[in-house]
Amino acid sequence: MKRTSLRLAIFDIDGTLRRVRDPWIHLHHHLGVTEQTKDLPARWQRGEITYQQWAQLDASFWRGFTRETIVTALRTNPLRDGARGLIDWFTSRAIPCVGISSGLSIFNEITAAELGIKEVISNELQFDGDICNGEISIQVNEENKGEIMNEILERYSVRDEQVAAFGDGTADVPLLRKAGLGIAICPSNDKVRSSARHVVGDEPIDRALAFVEQHFRVV
Repeated sequence: MKRTSLRLAIFDIDGTLRRVRDPWIHLHHHLGVTEQTKDLPARWQRGEITYQQWAQLDASFWRGFTRETIVTALRTNPLRDGARGLIDWFTSRAIPCVGISSGLSIFNEITAAELGIKEVISNELQFDGDICNGEISIQVNEENKGEIMNEILERYSVRDEQVAAFGDGTADVPLLRKAGLGIAICPSNDKVRSSARHVVGDEPIDRALAFVEQHFRVV
């Protein structure tokens, strides 16, 4: 059977390349506002508020914190073992890596620069100078990663079957199902696990490269 050429790699960030799955909860903890925000996810899940409203309410509790304080807190979410090796494998072969994350661009852009990810689409926390004003611009939510992936494939002139996708959470299921090769990294639930062709259940996560090399033709 002729193998398809590999043209693009798409990654979730938090929980996939970094160990902590939810940077919002992680940031709440480090900024000392967990108690004030703990009921918001349940309100969204019950349909009492929209995702946008939930995100805005969540971000409002970060108002007044400096950019440095927020970045320092987010930096306590370490890379998974093997994350650098995984990204390096693609970049050394001139295969673009793109991140799609429902986390925060203020930290995802740092991750992208450190690892060599070409671009990352995520959510923009707003600042007045260096002070967070409590507003956020949502680009990625829990339901639209598939749509964003379609836009990326069109921009890069790449077909579904030429893509490797990596994710850990329910929001990543459309990526894992649509890509020519979907690999779940430490999946958070059975739905994620069953949506992927392969699963890497522990670290180092560059073990996933064995599946990539087996599936694709790499020039």
